[in-house]
Amino acid sequence: MNPVRRLMLAVAVSPVLAAGPAPGQTGSRAEETIAFVQQALAHIEAVGEERAFADFSDRQGPWVKGEFYIFCHTLEGVSVAHGGNPGLVGKKVLGFRDPAGVAVNVRILDKVKADGKGWVEYEWPNPVTNKVAPKFIYSEKVHDKFVCGSGYYK
Repeated sequence: MNPVRRLMLAVAVSPVLAAGPAPGQTGSRAEETIAFVQQALAHIEAVGEERAFADFSDRQGPWVKGEFYIFCHTLEGVSVAHGGNPGLVGKKVLGFRDPAGVAVNVRILDKVKADGKGWVEYEWPNPVTNKVAPKFIYSEKVHDKFVCGSGYYK
């Protein structure tokens, strides 16, 4: 990475790293997740919601990197972008539950509505390994009407 780009990324990401790593997690995966979400939020500001949401849902685009992808939902729980499963766009996603019965999107929305941003942990099938594993999601409120986030598996 060239020095100018490294400096731009450091300046853009440094304020959000104060959000800290996922609960019980440290290191680069948590920091990478926060940075990825921050880049997505910057993309929304640069190109607008409609274009950004379409970009995030393009499975062949730069917003899908293996198990990393961007998702966005309205604060009412309707998917507006989903790099992991574009077929969810336009659908209500509040009923999705992990194997323990946790309503994962309700938990994500509750966290963002309460704190504006933050981490949520739940169990979910890893699309790379096809095994259920702990997943850590970092998300932020966008324009007081959406939540956008990404996550990683332990």
